[in-house]
Amino acid sequence: MAKDFKLTVISPEKKLYEGRVFSLVVPAALGYLGVLADHAPLVASLVRGKIMIKDISGGSPSFPVQCKGFLEVKNNNVTIILDRVSSVC
Repeated sequence: MAKDFKLTVISPEKKLYEGRVFSLVVPAALGYLGVLADHAPLVASLVRGKIMIKDISGGSPSFPVQCKGFLEVKNNNVTIILDRVSSVC
């Protein structure tokens, strides 16, 4: 069985997502970046694009990144902080 990890996606307005996921793809400054369980510690800046998630229930939620954001990966916990969700920067 595939390993999972905890993902939290937040913006200044609200918490957008929190749950256990199998994989994550984010628009990083140098291109799209994939994250799986047991990923090495990492901090990356995010740019415009789409966050794509494969969660443990089989769902595939996604979130647009319209402005800047950051990603932190540490000890099978991933936190994404977005400046804004849907407004244009």
